[in-house]
Amino acid sequence: CKAAEIPASTISAIKVPYMSREISVAGRRTFEPWTVTVINDEDFLIRNAMEQWMNSINSHEGNISEFGSASPLQYKSDGTITQFSKTGVSLREYSFKGLFPTNLGSIAMGWENGDTIEEFQVTFDYDWWDINGGTTGNSTP
Repeated sequence: CKAAEIPASTISAIKVPYMSREISVAGRRTFEPWTVTVINDEDFLIRNAMEQWMNSINSHEGNISEFGSASPLQYKSDGTITQFSKTGVSLREYSFKGLFPTNLGSIAMGWENGDTIEEFQVTFDYDWWDINGGTTGNSTP
């Protein structure tokens, strides 16, 4: 993986009428999709794995899942991203739960790109993320 991001998390506000005015109370939490940039190697190892994973969720030709009507837990997985300091110390580690790919980005194919390394993006959706470690601590009280 060449690059990744720590996705945003949002808690919506719900307006509730109270004594002739509206007050805000916390609503539901949502998580932005997680996008990573992958360097493509000549044997397409990661690209092939992502294509096969997505095809098992919903095939190109038959438009069906390899898992039928089975539980989504059969195609969901977990993932981790670690943010490192300049000296290589783990600052913070995020774990993504219920992860699966939703978008497999394109790879530019042109001779004018001969002096660049092939790369592509993969976007994942997931159920939630947790902070699991690193020197900056843990967000869990």
